[in-house]
Amino acid sequence: MRLALAVAVMFLSIGCIDIPAMNGLMDRIVPEKEKTYSSFEVWSIEGDFAPDPEQDQESINEAIADILEDPLQFQKPLQNLSWEINEHAFYIESEWEAKYVELTLSVVYELVGGNQLDEGPAGTLDFSLIDPTGGEHGEGYEIVTWNNPVDERLLVLPPIYGEWRIKISGSGFDGAGGLIYSGKYDIKVESEQLN
Repeated sequence: MRLALAVAVMFLSIGCIDIPAMNGLMDRIVPEKEKTYSSFEVWSIEGDFAPDPEQDQESINEAIADILEDPLQFQKPLQNLSWEINEHAFYIESEWEAKYVELTLSVVYELVGGNQLDEGPAGTLDFSLIDPTGGEHGEGYEIVTWNNPVDERLLVLPPIYGEWRIKISGSGFDGAGGLIYSGKYDIKVESEQLN
């Protein structure tokens, strides 16, 4: 009511309204209610990369044997393998009135007992993030190198409410093979909510 009365008085007394001046004046007359937000962790997960469950076990055993024979050439036997696709989901709720969503992705590769080379390919990564409207975000397929790891890679996303889906795969063995060559991932999603 006060806002409408102020606009009417200004219009009648001035005859026209300077919008920027009007906005500043209106903020002094009727200040907007202050909103406070707090950040929180929406969701997080850690996982291991592994061969595709339908992958021929003999091919996996041969790849492990080849890596043990010549660890510096570990990428050659890995090229013939396919990798399991891990699927995850998290939710952004509309009542949070969030202004942002942040996703942090870290990937660690280890070779033969935790050794790391100085450079060259460390492993493969395929990361896809699908928002509730079907839009895709993320990096897609890439080769990660030892000297340029995926360490707390930050993706700032629009606050689209609903279910977000993640598909992630990469090179790495599970079980005893993980002592020879492994790949692990860590994903954390943070947002904010209105207090």
